Amino acid sequence: MDSVLITGGAGFIGSHLSQLLLNNQYSITIIDDFSRESGKNIRDFSDEIEVVTADITDVCQIRKYIRKSDYVFHLAALSRVIPSIENPELCVHSNIVGTEIIARLCARYRKKLIFSSSREVYGNTGALPVSENHPLSPINPYGASKVAGEAIIRAYAVTFDLDFIILRLANVYGEGDVQRVIPQFIGRAIQDTDITIFGGKQVIDFVYIDDVINAFIRCMDPGIHNEIINIGSSIRTTLPVLADLIISRTSSRSQVVLKEPRAGEVDQFTADITRAKYCLDWEPVTPLDKGLANVIGHAR
Repeated sequence: MDSVLITGGAGFIGSHLSQLLLNNQYSITIIDDFSRESGKNIRDFSDEIEVVTADITDVCQIRKYIRKSDYVFHLAALSRVIPSIENPELCVHSNIVGTEIIARLCARYRKKLIFSSSREVYGNTGALPVSENHPLSPINPYGASKVAGEAIIRAYAVTFDLDFIILRLANVYGEGDVQRVIPQFIGRAIQDTDITIFGGKQVIDFVYIDDVINAFIRCMDPGIHNEIINIGSSIRTTLPVLADLIISRTSSRSQVVLKEPRAGEVDQFTADITRAKYCLDWEPVTPLDKGLANVIGHAR
């Protein structure tokens, strides 16, 4: 039985990944500091996996779990834009220092590293969709930290022969998420309270959690090495359109309130997923309307 280590495994994406890998008979260890998660995401299967409470910058703790694993999924991070602006020091410590430690140990013990990066590395791009060859120009600390993490991994691949896959994720949504725009809009709609949009002209690429997890699983293919791949729907959705969809789906009396844009937020992004189709034989299968129905049903 192959063993898998997932950093940030109690989080939104990590818990879904843990569940699917467990269903496919992998031995799972998750490492999480539980600073943002209470453990509810893994409550239903926590007795079937090894759960380690630790910080990813704790080398002594991390080393032994990487040594005994066959694959390492590195998802642990300060993972949202606004918190990274509010606490850039923590963002740097977790996302850059932590990633360097993970990359160094994966290279030392010859483990395949699958790294969760972000569309935030591109910044504001202009033309859409955005391919992996587009220049990286982050506009917030979170995006900058992911660029740094990617650079470390790529450098260690050259210097220390690290085997890696980097997935640049668009806006992931799904059951169990509570912090991003879709669960926030759904929560307000269910309560019939106003939905506030900062800006209103943003173009977002929303990709459903099940599709994202399938992309992560495909990265375990032993024939795929040292690739950087966009994962998204490649479909453009504005926030007002998203709010209207959610209001309609929930039969809500909420009103949409537009406010000034917030600094550090990317204006528009959709992913060019040509490389994902070619390298991973992957493409999303869940349309936004169906995914929203699933999340709304789970929230009620």
